[in-house]
Amino acid sequence: MTGAVSCLAGIRGMGVIIHGSSGCYYYPATILRRDLHCSFLIEEDIIFGAAQRLRDLISEIRSQYKTIAVVQTCTPAIIGDNIEDFPGMQDIIMVDSPGFLGTFEDGYLHAQELLPVSVDPGKKGVNLDGINLIDPFSSGNTMETVRIVTNAGIPIAAVFSSCPLEHLSGIPPRTVSANPDLSGTWGENSGSLLGIDQTTKTIVDLTERGGYGNPDEILKEAAIAEQQIIRSCDKYLQRFDPPSVALFGGFSYVVFAARLLEKYLDASLVCIGSRNRPRPSRFRVAATGSLTMVRDLIEQDPPDLILGSSFERTICPSAAFVPFTYPLRGMVRIRARPLAGIQGELALMEEVLNACIDRTGHGPDEYADPSADFQALCK
Repeated sequence: MTGAVSCLAGIRGMGVIIHGSSGCYYYPATILRRDLHCSFLIEEDIIFGAAQRLRDLISEIRSQYKTIAVVQTCTPAIIGDNIEDFPGMQDIIMVDSPGFLGTFEDGYLHAQELLPVSVDPGKKGVNLDGINLIDPFSSGNTMETVRIVTNAGIPIAAVFSSCPLEHLSGIPPRTVSANPDLSGTWGENSGSLLGIDQTTKTIVDLTERGGYGNPDEILKEAAIAEQQIIRSCDKYLQRFDPPSVALFGGFSYVVFAARLLEKYLDASLVCIGSRNRPRPSRFRVAATGSLTMVRDLIEQDPPDLILGSSFERTICPSAAFVPFTYPLRGMVRIRARPLAGIQGELALMEEVLNACIDRTGHGPDEYADPSADFQALCK
């Protein structure tokens, strides 16, 4: 249910109604921080039917939005209410997405399939998908991927799901992703922008296949960024041992981070936990659907560094910590931080190195003479 709401709430001009009880409403309303509506079902509605309460709510808010989507939760799904047969309700997007039908990703992708999208085969540009409001990297990923694609001379059309409703009409036939876990069905999948390697490959493919745009500036920027990472990681490894790391989050994100940490820091990957269904990869990834499973993985081999959420941080407070997935409590995060693209890879490695250095108790100038550095600066 939350996945479906996350997808729909990112489309500006669309009103989203959660058809369920107050508990079904307050969780997504709290974590997504968007204007949502709810039918607030009570016992009487369950017994006598909830369709009329929903119809009244739709009539009340219809004038505020260009279109309305209704996400059906567990109770109305079980009692079998269906308002699509009522007069005047045929233009409402009905998303049957109760929690017992599947995961966050299942609900997100199901809602995306039902969006009012049309494809224009002759339109230039690409669409972007893999953006969802619950992701702590959502805003940063959108900004960074749009920057990269447009700097290569390729227009961005629809963003699934963070764009005005009208952008869904006449979209180009190709789509690139900031998060492959949420790659949908709209447009031909034309690559990923998660990481420097994937970004450069995707941009080159887009310009070659499309016959327009130029990847040169992006390729130069990528090469410089990778050298920055290599230099910083080599400097770290001259002073400290490679870290042992535990990774927790969505499958595509944790596998991406595992590749970087192994490549640049020769990290020992003691455990990798995926909140959604793992797919084949060269890493051993465990499905972690409960806090007990997370605790068991961490306590088997406590790591030096954790990438994850506040849950994992609480289990192993002695480890260095990098915020990587929700929930993130006890900290302020208001800046748009990317994980995708060139700046995303730079930002992740920067946070990892700083977290590891802080854990050692030694700042970056441990072996330097601060007074000498200050005198040199003054000269």
